[in-house]
Amino acid sequence: MAFFGNRLKHVACKLWDATDSNFDFPERSDPNLKIAELDSRPNVGLAFSGGGTRSASATLGQLRGLTHLNLLKNVRYISCVSGGSWTCVPFSYLPNGITDKTFLGQVVPPQELTLQNLQTSPQNRGAHAIANSGLFDNFLKHSVRFAGDETFSRALGDTFLHPLGIDSLKRFFTLNQKSVDNILTRNSKMNENDFYQVRSGRPFLIVGSTLVRPKNKFHFETTPLYAGIRVLHAGAGSKGRDIGGGYLEPFGFDSEEPEDPPGADTVVTVRLGGSRHRYTLSDVIGTSGAPSSGVLAKLSIDWLGLPEFKYWSAVNPNVNAREYTFGDGGLLENLGIMPLLARKVDRIVVFVNTKHELKGGGKGQINDSIPPLFGQTPDFKLNRVFSESKYQPLVQGLLDAKEAEGTVLFKDTYTVQENLHYGIEGGWDIEILWVYNERVKAWESELAPEVKSEVSRLIGTGSPGGFPHYKTFFQNFPAIIDLSSEQVSLLAELSCANIISNKRLFEDTLNQSDKG
Repeated sequence: MAFFGNRLKHVACKLWDATDSNFDFPERSDPNLKIAELDSRPNVGLAFSGGGTRSASATLGQLRGLTHLNLLKNVRYISCVSGGSWTCVPFSYLPNGITDKTFLGQVVPPQELTLQNLQTSPQNRGAHAIANSGLFDNFLKHSVRFAGDETFSRALGDTFLHPLGIDSLKRFFTLNQKSVDNILTRNSKMNENDFYQVRSGRPFLIVGSTLVRPKNKFHFETTPLYAGIRVLHAGAGSKGRDIGGGYLEPFGFDSEEPEDPPGADTVVTVRLGGSRHRYTLSDVIGTSGAPSSGVLAKLSIDWLGLPEFKYWSAVNPNVNAREYTFGDGGLLENLGIMPLLARKVDRIVVFVNTKHELKGGGKGQINDSIPPLFGQTPDFKLNRVFSESKYQPLVQGLLDAKEAEGTVLFKDTYTVQENLHYGIEGGWDIEILWVYNERVKAWESELAPEVKSEVSRLIGTGSPGGFPHYKTFFQNFPAIIDLSSEQVSLLAELSCANIISNKRLFEDTLNQSDKG
């Protein structure tokens, strides 16, 4: 470990200044790293919401259905938050020795499901990881090991990445062989084995988290190529430091500020801490899914070490780095929509993997991340991106779908409004297919009697807690986020069936050939 720490004490990483008027996202513009394949795909993004192991389970089924229909090849971006990232990150970095079917599970028609199907999950399946999280035990284990602010991330790494062999604290991550080769040209002491690479053919991954300040919060993105905050928030950091303004390569994150300014190639050399302070895949899912201090206090685990990273602005790198707390992406934006709007995709499928049952009456009851997008919450204005007039049609459309007893989804076109906090341009149209986590009585009616009985048992007393609206915390007290095999499998099966049973709609949405 000491040798590793010395070998990678100083690394040369690339910066991108997003305040430059000619800036475009590196995956499409950087001459050494851009992904030509992205431009050959429809300009479509998928957004997987937060929601702990509930969302991780639903996301597993949704990716299963999309993979089964061979639709991911038509997707340019996957954006995920919190529990959605707990499935999307391992799916993106899935080792070549593990098939998609092994990780995601097989598609089983509802009438062929059995209790044995629901109770059995092979070791490498995502469902097995979710249903056997033992997260509380992992908290304690790493606390005893003095993991400090790495505790939460290490626990999640043990849970979701270790079964796949992608949890090493000694390995960074990047996109592909091309990006590895580019990094090695600048870092002679690095080698190919220092990096995990994304599985070939996957959409470009964006993981949302939040840099937390006492009076404000800032959307932080991690991708295989870069990490950071695109919008410059001048003087918003500690002692008037800048926050945001650009990105740097992830292996250079959590470092001391560079000693020298970037050259013409926008490369800087930074000093990393010891091997326990590498920015790893465990940190990515830990940062995206770390609850707030208020939530921790309610759970009586406020002693837990939440992620803290050294941060310096890419546009002002000569200012000393400062360690900031990072938290769940859902502290600011829990749907994963904002990164896709910033990239001006033409169409989005938003998977709202919520614990909130959809109800009518008055303004109705709906997932609390949706109303702010339409200016419905005056005390939370940062997330407004659509016209107020489009809110009620969305609510009614979802309610009508629920009343029809099929998959609860709704499709509409929206004119995007400017949002300076996220750096979103206004004045263009986007098509959104909303897919809402809700009971589907048409699916339930097809189940075998023994499975239908199990669904009825899990529905229990209603939302939250009843199928499919599992609680984010303490669904199965005293376990913190653990779900049973039956709970995970049934939600994944329902979420997969929602894709398969609406095959034509998803094909029409994702197969359109226009390129942006």
